[in-house]
Amino acid sequence: LDTFLQSLQTVYAQFNQKLYNENGMLLEESSGNMYVQRPNQFRWEYQQPYNQLIVADGKQVWIYDSDLEQVTVKPLDAALGKTPAFLLSRNRKIEEDFFVNKLPSEAQVTRFELIPKDEQAQFDSMRVNLQGETILGFELMDNLGQTTHINFSQVRQNLRFRKSLFRFTPPAGVDILKEN
Repeated sequence: LDTFLQSLQTVYAQFNQKLYNENGMLLEESSGNMYVQRPNQFRWEYQQPYNQLIVADGKQVWIYDSDLEQVTVKPLDAALGKTPAFLLSRNRKIEEDFFVNKLPSEAQVTRFELIPKDEQAQFDSMRVNLQGETILGFELMDNLGQTTHINFSQVRQNLRFRKSLFRFTPPAGVDILKEN
């Protein structure tokens, strides 16, 4: 898994994200586009059910909610925690932050379970699904028993992206909230 992640310089994908409660009932569904560029840059464009933009420029994370006309700015490390965006965008060995277990493969899908070493992590475990050299998605299990499935399609790896994808300038008139 670490060899695969270190070989990724960029990733583009369309994503579908579903949140389930502890009983398996669907609570929320969203979709959009994701761009990741090492090190420490990503862009998540939520398009359904509402527009939201999350941009990491290498130093900060900008979270823009157009409906609320609000931007939240956070330091990169505080915002990422040990999330899928962290995993894909950081230039660190995976074993520095996670205990890694290879799970049995299913239908040509290689699966890994990651358990955060940080007890303050936002989730209890994360599964990473690969097919060959392509990332298919993630499953995150939190301490409330909820599971988030993030499935990727139209995956393109190691493309060249415009630098402007990973910059954000707040629109005029929006509220800007800075968090430390």
